[in-house]
Amino acid sequence: MTTGLAFVASWWMSAVAAAAAAPPPVAKVPAELGHEMAEAIIAANKALGLESWPAQGVEPCVDRGGEGTASKDVSAAETRRCAEKALGDGDFPNLGKGYALAIPMSSIGPITVVALGMEAAAGFAAYSCDPGRKCLPTKIQSGTKWGKRLVERQQKACAEAETVWIPATARVCPGP
Repeated sequence: MTTGLAFVASWWMSAVAAAAAAPPPVAKVPAELGHEMAEAIIAANKALGLESWPAQGVEPCVDRGGEGTASKDVSAAETRRCAEKALGDGDFPNLGKGYALAIPMSSIGPITVVALGMEAAAGFAAYSCDPGRKCLPTKIQSGTKWGKRLVERQQKACAEAETVWIPATARVCPGP
């Protein structure tokens, strides 16, 4: 009997120590990181001709065809090339460290751009929005309207083999 009580006490002490060592959940994304995530989404959207950027006079990097011509499909390779070019070298220093971009693809090309938080921003994400609107990170949770949309976008990005991840090695997907 005392062995059992000693085991329970030992287990309880281990659980308390583990809980005390765990970092507290982040209440919100650090402002500078959140701003960079939003700017990265906008840069990728402009390059890929997503949202209403072409209507704003922004010339996309991808060629989807034009007026009077048949539309063209955009491959994952072309999507990656254009998005990486738009993100430049060093313009987004937290890309791959504080967040990653996921660009889900359809049969005709990219659908949207999602910035999924890592490290200090883990559990947060932001996704494409129209020019003039804020693309700020929001908690990924099914209990709110925007959080539920982020859950769905992350699940879709993680489930599709054709999703373009930037950087390519940074997949931000829920555990098994």
